[in-house]
Amino acid sequence: AVRDIKTDVFDAMSRLSLSFYTNKQTGGLMTRVLSDSERVRDFFIDGLPMIFVHGITIIVTFVVMYRLNWQMALIACILLPLLVFMTVKLRPGLWTLSGKRHRAEKAVTGKANDNLTGARVVKAFGQEESEIERFMHPNQKLREAEINIVKLRNRFAILYNLVMEISSIWIWIVGVFFVLKTDKIELGVLITFVGYVMQLNGPMNFFAWVFRMWSDSINSAERLFEIIDAIPEIREKDNPVKLDKPRGEIELDGVTFGYQIGRPVLKNINLKVREGELLGIVGRSGAGKSTLVNLISRLYDVNEGSIKIDGTDVKDLALQDLRKNVAMVSQDTYIFMGSVAKNIAYGNENASRADIIRAAKLASAHDFISKLPDGYDTIIGASGKDLSGGEKQRISIARAILANPKILILDEATASVDTETEKAIQNSLKLLVKGRTTLSIAHRLSTLRDADRLIVIDGGRIVEEGTEEELSKLENGIFRNLSELQNKSLALNAF
Repeated sequence: AVRDIKTDVFDAMSRLSLSFYTNKQTGGLMTRVLSDSERVRDFFIDGLPMIFVHGITIIVTFVVMYRLNWQMALIACILLPLLVFMTVKLRPGLWTLSGKRHRAEKAVTGKANDNLTGARVVKAFGQEESEIERFMHPNQKLREAEINIVKLRNRFAILYNLVMEISSIWIWIVGVFFVLKTDKIELGVLITFVGYVMQLNGPMNFFAWVFRMWSDSINSAERLFEIIDAIPEIREKDNPVKLDKPRGEIELDGVTFGYQIGRPVLKNINLKVREGELLGIVGRSGAGKSTLVNLISRLYDVNEGSIKIDGTDVKDLALQDLRKNVAMVSQDTYIFMGSVAKNIAYGNENASRADIIRAAKLASAHDFISKLPDGYDTIIGASGKDLSGGEKQRISIARAILANPKILILDEATASVDTETEKAIQNSLKLLVKGRTTLSIAHRLSTLRDADRLIVIDGGRIVEEGTEEELSKLENGIFRNLSELQNKSLALNAF
């Protein structure tokens, strides 16, 4: 239904793959959900029903005019083709200007979103005035686009009304001629006839207005259907395999993947993770560690090779089962607007308060949550602006614990916490990883001491694999070099 168009667009966006969002600006998507959907809704709710009302009014009026005097009725219609011609000529210009306005709206919304999201950075660097100046440029573009649309509409309205006035004057001239020179029409009939002609002004002006609304609506609908008709890259098969009793065994066979064609991030990765194993993943920044775990979660599909969980290709698994059994704690923690309890229960909304508290305790989050004004019912802002980086990270860990996955992915899970908190979380994770397959990415190698096995990724390939002790003995090994550098850094900090 038209009234649900925003919901339909939002639903379509939620089903699209992660790559769709990485290639789109937030402002552009917000413009489509809000402005474009509103224009389509306005046309179908305010414009379309009245088309039938005014259309019937025009038809009935012309029938009555024809019955009064068919010659005068034909004369009244003689300028209608000109109105149609003007309408057709208006459409391309209005279409082009509507597109420019959309791009300008997108730029303004995107700039405002960036500024509000990064308000802390803006203020920290004292860039308020600079941001205002940067905002003025896209806002000026939007202003110019709106003015150009109004100019075109006014130009059309003037011509349209001029034609209507000429038509009325023409009817009077011809009508008076018929009254004085012929006996084809009487004065009373002429006055009645002119009254009907004037009655057409309202419906004709409406059609001039509704055409402009229709043009805006179609332009907006085209962009909306780009989203609604978009085919997600990550699609579930018709008869997917269910993960009823997952074991947590992972196997990567010849996996190659790149975000752009011809630029692979991972190259021919072969890896097998045993059930219940804690695998540590080490490597320099940009080596492909996060990409690897994103593929296991099937946020992206591999270009070559296959990824299997419990012997079944992830492409054959039901997405709901896969996501339910693979939980991720990312370095990019996001906290939703709402209570602390709802944020922790995000992956398991049916969880009881006791389950939520238990998960928070395991994540070493219970103490600071208890000190909040309303405890677990405290409302925290979007992105967790009321919390420190470490507190947000611990809520994210509690969220993953409560989801109770068979496979747990920790992508720099302790990156934003201090040493004391890190130790507390590590103690909690020791309990958490029991009976679960865990993949832990960390730059801080001390967090991987309990790992059963380590792999080192460099240049998109697994270049080292073994226990911490084995990798530490490799001459000129990457793990050994990283470990020595961190030990030297810790020694310097001790002074």
